[in-house]
Amino acid sequence: MNKQMKRLVLSLFLLVILCVSAFGQERTKYDFKLNLDKISSGDNTAVNQTFSKREYIEGSVLVVAKKPLQDRLTLSKMSHTQALDKINTVSAGVARSANAVLAATYDAVSINSDKVVMMISSKEKTTEELIKELKKDSNVLSAVPNYIHYISTAKNVENGKASGQSIPAAASPNDPMYNEMWGLSAINAPSAWDKTTGKEDVYVVVLDSGIDHEHEDLAGNLGTFNGNYAGCGVLQIYDIYKKSGDTEEFIGTNTKKISGQFDPDDVRLDSWGDLDSHGTHVAGTISAVGNNSLGVTGVNWKVRLLGIGMTNVTLDNNNEVQCIDTDGFSTGQIIEGLNIILQQKKAGLNIRAVNMSWGGWYTPPYQYELEDDPYYVAFKAVSDAGVILAAAAGNEFQNLDAPGGPGSDPYNPKEDYRWKICVPACFKLANLITVGAVSADKSWCDFSNYSPNYVDIAAPGAAIMSTLPRYVWLNGKVTSEDLYGKYNGTSMATPHVTGAVALLCAAYPDKTAGEIKELLLNNADKNFAKEGKSAYGMLDLGAAMKAGAPAPTPTPKPSGGSSGCNGGIPFVALLSVMAVAFFKKKR
Repeated sequence: MNKQMKRLVLSLFLLVILCVSAFGQERTKYDFKLNLDKISSGDNTAVNQTFSKREYIEGSVLVVAKKPLQDRLTLSKMSHTQALDKINTVSAGVARSANAVLAATYDAVSINSDKVVMMISSKEKTTEELIKELKKDSNVLSAVPNYIHYISTAKNVENGKASGQSIPAAASPNDPMYNEMWGLSAINAPSAWDKTTGKEDVYVVVLDSGIDHEHEDLAGNLGTFNGNYAGCGVLQIYDIYKKSGDTEEFIGTNTKKISGQFDPDDVRLDSWGDLDSHGTHVAGTISAVGNNSLGVTGVNWKVRLLGIGMTNVTLDNNNEVQCIDTDGFSTGQIIEGLNIILQQKKAGLNIRAVNMSWGGWYTPPYQYELEDDPYYVAFKAVSDAGVILAAAAGNEFQNLDAPGGPGSDPYNPKEDYRWKICVPACFKLANLITVGAVSADKSWCDFSNYSPNYVDIAAPGAAIMSTLPRYVWLNGKVTSEDLYGKYNGTSMATPHVTGAVALLCAAYPDKTAGEIKELLLNNADKNFAKEGKSAYGMLDLGAAMKAGAPAPTPTPKPSGGSSGCNGGIPFVALLSVMAVAFFKKKR
């Protein structure tokens, strides 16, 4: 073989190595069957099984590791290919040290935080055993269970104070249910609409159960993702389990585009935007299309909505769907969602806010700094990227400064919240806003968690009228749903704040996330929901919108004429003449 040929072969070999490095971060996808014909026809009785309620996913651990000390460049300063290669190398090494499998890496979160964030899993080892092994690795900064966070919306309107109030029809949008939406009047949205009703270049992400992408009052405001997810406005992140007998094994996480029309007689997971209803209800408060003579209106009449749903799917031995659960999200799903948000923002989407109407409780990481917790790292990366995160305070009746023991939560009387923190509500981040709930009379909702240290602001959260999906997954079958309905919860309060953020961003596009947050908090109504409940009071969008406007330029007084002390000569010029005369005389 001559020298020229050797060089060619070597070049091709190096090219292959580079390609493997560049694409090494693509996670293994579990190819499961999406067709749910058997389930929708009701002849699969196994689907009625309840998804196992648990604190975390056994055998799955989230890890934060540091880069090698010799790397002087931060991940964000490296070329994208070089950064991916570094993330992959470090992650693979950590997985080997625990004799486990690398289940996922989070490239955008890692690059933005300059820490390597990953998920590892094992069929042979328990979560506790994995964490014990990982503690021996000097590169590992933290290792935590893959916790599950549960939706706790109170969907039934039971609180007498929560019945709502009518809104005067004058100067209102023509949406027929607007007069039932007391929350919009309570936050002074109509006065803010004098400035703007929203803009299509502002993007908001609903990280939840998903969004019904074909809903009559939402489809017009749905945006589309870029890159690998181009062409759709809703994604679903599935945690996939395999059930064999009494054993349920965690397989991994799979992200699917939601595309195509939903057919209740031929259900496919990739055509179902929201299997629950929670995310669709949240989305309507933020931005149901306004003034279209349909249903309700959002805080924004126009905006670009993106939905990232999180759902659990259990397969049988034939890889067919046996059970679907929408009640809980794993930490891995949430971090994957935040990772996608960072990727999309870097790809050019003007993402200004993320709505997070959920939360979870877990013991603080006493064995390491909170700043190294994988969950915290992911949220901080998005906050540092200039995106406002609106988080629900939670519906557990708790003082977040001093959570109570068994019996303190009427919904879950056996729960003991002592020595735990509510996350992400209790994270202290530059662009995070934690939201509590008030009723129509502006009194604090009894179910809403509270704290003058952790809860920033309150918003309407009782008997909130909004959009619902056309179909939901209920008791193992497709069930038709009303298009609109009322829910209670801090989950419903949070999108009022997210919607307010988006509307302010539409009005003042040059303001930073920090400036928008400051406008909202500093102009909250301190007469309500402040003392002992929140740091700033109740959301007042009208006041925030007014405060954001630049101060008017003073009109200069006209010069000239014989009136005034200068007789038409500018005062400075008169002083100059007097000074020259004085010095000439002195000489």
